[in-house]
Amino acid sequence: MNRLWKVCGIVCLGLLLAAPASLLADPCLVVYPTCQCIYRYDPMEYYTVGPGHELYDPEYDRGGLVLLEIDTDEIDHTIYQAPLLMGFEVSTDGNEGFIFVGTDFDLVLRGWSNTPTTFVNVLLVFDRILPDGCIPTVTVDGMPLVYDNGYVYAAGDLVISTPAHNGYSDTIVAWITWAGCYGVRMWAFSDENYNGVLDGGECFTAFSHDATIPTESSSWGAIKALFETR
Repeated sequence: MNRLWKVCGIVCLGLLLAAPASLLADPCLVVYPTCQCIYRYDPMEYYTVGPGHELYDPEYDRGGLVLLEIDTDEIDHTIYQAPLLMGFEVSTDGNEGFIFVGTDFDLVLRGWSNTPTTFVNVLLVFDRILPDGCIPTVTVDGMPLVYDNGYVYAAGDLVISTPAHNGYSDTIVAWITWAGCYGVRMWAFSDENYNGVLDGGECFTAFSHDATIPTESSSWGAIKALFETR
């Protein structure tokens, strides 16, 4: 994920109430599963350290490594919110996010703000479906989504009022099931102007993969093998 993802997903949320409505970009939400996952990171933004390194902190060890921001040498707490984060992997193709295996899971959509606020008209988007051209069946909270040049679920408004680290944070939790393809990406944003288009930068995302469906030899095979050994 490039730095614009982070600016939209974190900083812009805190500035939401301070800017004129016409200048606002739709804020992104952090999206992660409640099942086991790893985080694939952009090596231009993050790096990892292990035991023995002066910046290693065992509290944030996931799979023997700690993830740090290149610019600050600090922990990005946004990424560590995933409750079963098992480790980290360098992205080699520009696709960063929470990677996991499963087609039946709870997905968390988390918003953050400096002050209490409401993210209106939250949309959950399913895209980058693998393989290209595959059309899966997708349900959210037991209700099937209708494919219309993509899958989008209207999750409603997200009220941000619970005190959190240096601000306020709350979540929407959605039960997701899908089938028929190998992989799908999920991300969410607050569509403030109700046009269905993300006007800000890209978001923190989650990629789900079906371990029962074969795929071409690629890094996805390594992801599958990682979970099979746990």
